[in-house]
Amino acid sequence: MVEAPAGGGADLAGIRANDVIIAINGASVRELDYQTIVERLRGPVGSTVQLDVFRKGEVNTVAVMRQAYTK
Repeated sequence: MVEAPAGGGADLAGIRANDVIIAINGASVRELDYQTIVERLRGPVGSTVQLDVFRKGEVNTVAVMRQAYTK
């Protein structure tokens, strides 16, 4: 599992450790390979991506505004 950086887009959208992303922009990740998932998550800074997230038995859709990645 990869932890999202504090203050990044996922953090600001409320995504937490142990959340499971099950769809990206409405498309299930079940049949996608890792590289395809990464490509769908990437995009221009300031654009948004819709994620369906499974947490504690519930599915929630959250909009994540893409942020610049800094180490």
